[in-house]
Order: sequence, then C-alpha cells, then structure tokens
Amino acid sequence: MENRIKYLFLSLALVLVPTPGVAESLQPMIEPDVSPVPVDEALIDTEDFEIGIFAGVLSIEDFESSLLYGARLSYHLSETLFFELDAGFAEGGQTSFEKLAGNVQVLSDSEREYSYYSINLGYNVLPGEAFFSENYAFNTNFYLIGGAGATEFAGDTRFTINVGAGYQILLTDSVAIHLGLRQHYFRMDALGAEKTSINTEVSTALSVFF
Repeated sequence: MENRIKYLFLSLALVLVPTPGVAESLQPMIEPDVSPVPVDEALIDTEDFEIGIFAGVLSIEDFESSLLYGARLSYHLSETLFFELDAGFAEGGQTSFEKLAGNVQVLSDSEREYSYYSINLGYNVLPGEAFFSENYAFNTNFYLIGGAGATEFAGDTRFTINVGAGYQILLTDSVAIHLGLRQHYFRMDALGAEKTSINTEVSTALSVFF
C-alpha cells in the first residue's frame, strides 16, 4: 500500500513539474520555415480626385453619328460612391430630309455644333479582377452613373438627363481606363413637333488619380 502511494505522488510530480529534459523533448524537432509572399496588385491610390479625357461616338437622334471627345473630373467620396463633372463635344450631321431634298438645310453649320455639360453621381456595384494572362491581373469596377446638366444644340440650350454604366480597369495605382455607355435625354423641336431626343454615347477614357 505504501509503495502505491509513493508511485502516485511521483507520477503527479512528473506531470505538474516536468523536468527540463522532458520539456525539451516536447519541442518540435523541425521548425517550419514559412514566410508570407508579397502580392503586388493595382489599387486606387489614397488620392480622391481623378481627371481624364475620353473619346468615342455619339449617335445624335435624327442627325447621324459623330465623333465625340471631352474631359471628366471625379471626386471619390468612398470606395463605392463618386461625383463626376464632364463636358463633351460633337457635331451633328445631316437629317434624312436634308439628304433627300438636296440643298435644303435644317440647321446652320454653327447650330450643328453639339456640346454638353453635366454633374453625375456614380456607384461602384461590382468590384472584381480581370486576368489578361497567368502573370497579369488588374482590379476592376463595374459602375452605374447618372446625372443632369445642359446640352447646347440646334441653337438652343436644353436641360438634359443622362444615365449609363461603365467598366473601370486599374492599370496601376494611379492610372485607369474606362469603357462607358450612356444615354442623353432632352426635349427638342428642331424638326417640328417637340419630342424627347435620345442620344447614345459609347466612349473610352484614360484617367489619372491625384
């Protein structure tokens, strides 16, 4: 009985107060050599302003399609919301009536000059990545945008509403390209009865954050 009690106390002592040799034997024999791999990806820099130029095609209802160019300035409120100021310039072509009638002109050359100015609100709805090969990946944003402004065309200034969508690709931390589609709506009576003119814009933009 006495030997059993001594054996029990010795077992408890080994468990509660391990000897240095026992503690060392519990250490792993091979230390893992794991180090984090740095990942280099283009993100929007800390700058909130973005300025860019764009070019594309503007389909002016009843007045053919025209080369479009302009500039944009954006202020990013957060990762999802941004304000945008933009200005675009184009030139209206001939109507079907002018082509058939010969020398008849509905608008003068100066009245065919088309320009618009607007302030818009954009919302990034679908951030993601675009893979161009096994070694190149770029962060992207699909966004919706809309706003209001003015259009100067056919000798008058007209209140305009625009809505659309865009796809942003970040080439670096501070340089991005945009692919955009927008619709511009305003009331117009250049050909007689007043109606809503719907003008479609397709453009590509290059922008820089600062």
